[in-house]
Amino acid sequence: MVGFDIISLSLCLSYIVSIKMRLKAARLSRAASRAETGPTMVRSWDDLNYDILMGIITRVPWRCRLYVACLVSKSWLAAVLDSLSPGGVINLKVIDPHKLKNDFDFPRFQRRYLCFLKHMLDIKPVDSCSALCIGETVLKPHKYVYIAKRTPSLQRLVISEALGYRYSCFLQAMCYWRKLKKVKCPVDLFVFCSVCFKKVESLQLFGVVDDAAAKAIRDRCPRLRRLYLISCALSITALSTILDGHKRLEVLDTRHSFCVRDCKKTASIGISQSVEWNEEEIRCKAAGIKLHLRCTKQRCPKCSATWKHCYPKMKGRLANYRYWRYI
Repeated sequence: MVGFDIISLSLCLSYIVSIKMRLKAARLSRAASRAETGPTMVRSWDDLNYDILMGIITRVPWRCRLYVACLVSKSWLAAVLDSLSPGGVINLKVIDPHKLKNDFDFPRFQRRYLCFLKHMLDIKPVDSCSALCIGETVLKPHKYVYIAKRTPSLQRLVISEALGYRYSCFLQAMCYWRKLKKVKCPVDLFVFCSVCFKKVESLQLFGVVDDAAAKAIRDRCPRLRRLYLISCALSITALSTILDGHKRLEVLDTRHSFCVRDCKKTASIGISQSVEWNEEEIRCKAAGIKLHLRCTKQRCPKCSATWKHCYPKMKGRLANYRYWRYI
């Protein structure tokens, strides 16, 4: 009798469940029929206005975009890909470790971000991206080449000062960017790839500007209008050489820069004692410049210091090549 009661109870439960499922299906079918005949239709995610969708996506954290939002529908995936280059700007600072300090698995996130970036570059027109911002995370050289081949119309390149004197990973990619107009990069990268800077109008360098770099600035940048040498170490004749070829700059910024006798030694250790500028010669050659920004030694704590650093924003661990990580 006990077994019979258990069997009867299970049959009753299964019958009740089947009835509930049929009632639920009937309610859904009636709701769908009312939606089809009513003034409004049942909308899908792909029917959402794209501008509204982009507004939603840009407010979502990156991890949620790359792991959740991209799986909702095709339009959401397209919006996630478009959010990788808003306004034609690719910002690789997103994958910097300090941006992901609360994420214990940021290497996997970095790889996923680069995977989405590759997909975006493959499907977008080659002239869709006009600017590239590179943070303190260094990629392998072939990845920069891949980006460069698909962004030949790049006009603005910004490399973070946190990288210091690291430039070799960018050498192969620079030959694909021949339309650059605004650049921020290490001095050594400019010297090795100066043929790519013929159309540059605004140039910001960091590092050691020796005589060779000064001649490259003078001879290889005919369209230069704004030159920023902030916190740079310059040779005794470097600034004079630059001004010989660019007497009518719109902006010359030499704040916190200092003059050194031995550029090679300064480049190897990054720190040096400064010597006095040739004030009269510089003042005479810079007379035609509209705006010349410079520090007064007595009023600037950085310039009044005995020892000065030409890579002030370089991270402590990054100063040692053993800690350089390429992803």
